[in-house]
Amino acid sequence: MKLIFVAVLLALAYNAAPGPVLAETARRGLSNGFRAALAVELGSLAGDALWIGLMFAGAATLAEAGGVRLAAGAGGGLFLLWLGIRALSKARRKRPPASGGVVVEQAFATGAAMSVASPYALPFWIAVSGSLSGYGVSSALGYTVFSAAFMLTCVAFALIAASVISWGRRFLRPRFFFAVDLVGGLLFVVIGLNLLSITAKQLIG
Repeated sequence: MKLIFVAVLLALAYNAAPGPVLAETARRGLSNGFRAALAVELGSLAGDALWIGLMFAGAATLAEAGGVRLAAGAGGGLFLLWLGIRALSKARRKRPPASGGVVVEQAFATGAAMSVASPYALPFWIAVSGSLSGYGVSSALGYTVFSAAFMLTCVAFALIAASVISWGRRFLRPRFFFAVDLVGGLLFVVIGLNLLSITAKQLIG
């Protein structure tokens, strides 16, 4: 029971923390509605599942290598920079929000890529792996229980977040969507450049 409680708390903290995934969920949801917001969250969840598999497969030692950390930092920074430029380009064109299956597929792919390329996911899952060892979890059953509780909490958060964002969308005027893309784009560019700067300093130093 304690393990499930820990998994739920970690999932809530991980998903609710302000960051690129939550910002992209809000941007996509406000522009394209519930399905797009949910797709970003579920895509991110697919990436989280990959990290869980790697950590529990014993890849934590490899992940602690400096080269892997630098590669994750550089890849994550470049991806966020690209995402920001796309959002700014969309804001400049001032096109009306789109909808449909293609948008949802793109949102899912973006969420998955953000999760896999995130440099923040690496230390998080290394810490989780160490914490589970501290709690005495070493069996496949223990890892399975933790993973199931974590993922189910993430799904619940995704549904709630997408619903809230979609509900708020109906009260917004078209000009607000331009502001969402502009602010979101600037946020991604700033975070991406900052991440690349940190990675460059680590590489040089």
